[in-house]
Amino acid sequence: MKKIYEDAGHGLPNDPGAVGNDLKEAEVVLTIQELFNAYLLANYEGFEIKSTRTDNKTFLPLAERARGANRWNADVFISFHINSAANEKATGYEDFIYKHASLASKSLQNTVHEQVLPVIQKHNVTNRGKKTANYAVLRMTNMPATLTETMFISNPKDAQNLKSIEFLKDFASAYAEGVAKFLGLKAKDSTHVVVSKPVEVPKEETKAPTETPKKEQLPKVTSLGDKYSFQVQALKDIGVYKYADLSENQRTLKKDTVFSVYGYTEGAKAFAVPSGFVQAKDVVPLFVTITTGGLSKDMETEFRAFLKKEQIGSELNLYVKGNPSATIEVAGLDLVKVKQFLDKKDWYYK
Repeated sequence: MKKIYEDAGHGLPNDPGAVGNDLKEAEVVLTIQELFNAYLLANYEGFEIKSTRTDNKTFLPLAERARGANRWNADVFISFHINSAANEKATGYEDFIYKHASLASKSLQNTVHEQVLPVIQKHNVTNRGKKTANYAVLRMTNMPATLTETMFISNPKDAQNLKSIEFLKDFASAYAEGVAKFLGLKAKDSTHVVVSKPVEVPKEETKAPTETPKKEQLPKVTSLGDKYSFQVQALKDIGVYKYADLSENQRTLKKDTVFSVYGYTEGAKAFAVPSGFVQAKDVVPLFVTITTGGLSKDMETEFRAFLKKEQIGSELNLYVKGNPSATIEVAGLDLVKVKQFLDKKDWYYK
């Protein structure tokens, strides 16, 4: 009996993921997961499935998602996500494995991607390719693991496709076929069937139309995506605004609420958060400890020069015994800069 551990990314109420065009990532990927399961159950046998979540009321930290798959000794791990970018023209499909992935993970990615290709051609979707990343759920899982990014929620045309159950079904079925082929699952005697009871994609409640600021009047937002998002805590009861110019207050977050930031405006006056924007001065970024792999003397010197240049005041603590590693505590946009520096250098960190 093969074990499939699936992960519908993010999860309400803590983390809706990327938000845009009346869609929440956490809701769309849950629908993809349901269609993925329905296809497998209709067409294959000899497997069992566990999920990080099966509803929109559950949220698990990234490390716990990986630990769950490891404790269960899963044969494969697949994580479903929707992309987002500050440039609303960004579009297409891509999938990821860990940048130091095993040959088995590479094989899984290749097999899933191969099944997705006909769907990409059918819907005239841009193929952004097979990629690698340092995502926690890929890095911390012990079994072959891949992560899919189905289109861009920030792109209006992509969003329209993401609201189509047939479009989602095509991608979910391709993911399921890829996993089934990778695991060598036995097909049921009947021919492949279409999922009979599609699930409607949940959407945000629509509000009465209001006067929308012109796009050219709004501050430019730099998107961080999942990879470089960071957590902050509200210093007081704060407003969540619909637009990047901090207009149209939609709701209130209570003091001490912890939530994720996925982008920022010029001068870091506003942070992009799930379902809107908050004033940067109303929150405090939470510190995270980054631990690097082995650093040579030259690497340490370059790292310290970078910190000085970027005026990051955090202390770099070097451990010289064995394979020299280092730790640094950083928060907010400083954390983003450090991660981007380490990724650019392709230095290991966690």
